[in-house]
Amino acid sequence: MSSLERLPRQRPAHPPGEPVVQLHGLSKNYGAQQVLAALDFTLHKGEFVALVGPSGTGKTTLLRIIAGLERASHGQAQIAAQSAVVFQDPRLILAQRVWKNVVLQAWRQPDARQRAERALAEVGLGSKADAWPASLSGGEAQRVGIARALYREPDLLLLDEPFSALDAFTRRKVQDLVVDLWQQHRPGVLLVTHDIEEAVLLADRVLVLGAGEVRADIPVALPRTRDTTSREFNVIKRQVLEHLGRAQ
Repeated sequence: MSSLERLPRQRPAHPPGEPVVQLHGLSKNYGAQQVLAALDFTLHKGEFVALVGPSGTGKTTLLRIIAGLERASHGQAQIAAQSAVVFQDPRLILAQRVWKNVVLQAWRQPDARQRAERALAEVGLGSKADAWPASLSGGEAQRVGIARALYREPDLLLLDEPFSALDAFTRRKVQDLVVDLWQQHRPGVLLVTHDIEEAVLLADRVLVLGAGEVRADIPVALPRTRDTTSREFNVIKRQVLEHLGRAQ
């Protein structure tokens, strides 16, 4: 039995909406190597879920399957039609103005520029629509990637370690921005991260992946904005770390 302190469960401020991800018996093999093993998982609209686990346990593979970038070997997956991905690298096209990086191939649509400017304003880049990507800082470039996701008005937002390349100050600012936008638009969010503190800081639930399976589903029933130095925060952080140790 664990000696870790347990916190009382609290009712969420926003009850979850309809499922935007439903996985049943999902498996992924690369030849003889099994990466995901009969995985079951549900994510509802309005939930913010963080996925953590040791390297090589299938976190990014799972996200790529949900994003439609890879196919599962077995099992069933029901995914919201409207989804968007923010990667670690914003992958901007240097030969295109910022607003065209937001809309990509849709830039010829009559309202594309207006919608792009609205999305850029939401991430604090309203004045950068006509800038070239090379003129942006790392934090600004990542915010363009977030604006690109907002442009698609997703029911499901997938975040693949989007803060890991940022310095500590910029990282916290962009984390706060993502939480603000999530609270405003209420998509379901799945964040893949190696940073345990980040997972507890941002998510409603932290899933611990080990050997291709969900080994723990830990609720984070803390009010926002969260204090990373508080006893309650660190109780949950220790729970995640304990389960991570078992998942090795």
